[in-house]
Amino acid sequence: MTSQSKLSPDISVVIATYNVEKYIVRAIQSALDQESVSVEVIVVDDNSTDGTRALIARIDDPRVKLIRLPDNRGPSIARNVGLAAATAPWIAVLDGDDMFLNGRLARCLARGKMLDADIVVDNLLAHRESDQAEYAMFPTKFFSRTRVLTLEKFISVKRFFPGGSTSLGYLKPVFRAEFLRQHGLSYEPTLRIGEDYLLMCHTLASGARCAVEPTAGYLYTLRLTDSLTSQLTLADMDSMAEGDKRFLASYELDPAAARMHRRQEHDLEEYYCYLRLTSALKSHEFKRALVAAAARPLIIRHLWWPARRRLNRLVQRLRGWYSRHVVV
Repeated sequence: MTSQSKLSPDISVVIATYNVEKYIVRAIQSALDQESVSVEVIVVDDNSTDGTRALIARIDDPRVKLIRLPDNRGPSIARNVGLAAATAPWIAVLDGDDMFLNGRLARCLARGKMLDADIVVDNLLAHRESDQAEYAMFPTKFFSRTRVLTLEKFISVKRFFPGGSTSLGYLKPVFRAEFLRQHGLSYEPTLRIGEDYLLMCHTLASGARCAVEPTAGYLYTLRLTDSLTSQLTLADMDSMAEGDKRFLASYELDPAAARMHRRQEHDLEEYYCYLRLTSALKSHEFKRALVAAAARPLIIRHLWWPARRRLNRLVQRLRGWYSRHVVV
């Protein structure tokens, strides 16, 4: 047993995982390797059907605790199980296909203590598997200029369509455990997409102070296979809308946050119509497509989005073929 494992942990790392055998050891090891902090790693396996559980079980470290769920319940419930099992004063969430960069947790805890915060967020380093490119997910200026993140600012950076900013719902916050428990906060059980965003909204609306660490400490993997977040459906949108209604019913937002929320709600409704349109077009139900387009005619301008994504994938494949077969 290491000397670190004898200490009460500074931070509990909660990893909800499902069928990520390619990545899970990397994720867990990145948490165990964090310097200048003591950690416990709580892995909640959401009934994986691949080799994920076996790989976790082989990790011989007393700081790792594996909780096996008997059936697949979704990321929100799995994370809530992890939150309930956490014993440290701080909790960090890590997806099973992502990883922490060196020193991330120590920097976040230092920033949280310096600003007496209940949440700490930092930038994400996106890693695109298709071409191995890495880039900051959010503009570095935003993080260097923002000392404290408010609910208004958090909501304002959420867009569903290309051309807008990436949603801050992708952030992986470090939470003060006492604040979550004091306010009865956890992930919305019915959500499989958008659960991170909604929990942050609830936490900030409950009065949490959110400190911003300007560095990028979380590596977010853009996988070759379609991820859950790229498969947004009408049912997902319905669940997100219901969660949003419950959020609004629970708090009285200040005027600035309420204004930003109305704008975000408009974007959500427009994206819902866009999904209805594209769904009808894919199934060749042109009458239904016309009805969807008539409801919000401006959504037609977004039809270039999937075409551009397909073109980008084709260009990447051609570049890969060229690099393999053409000698300069």
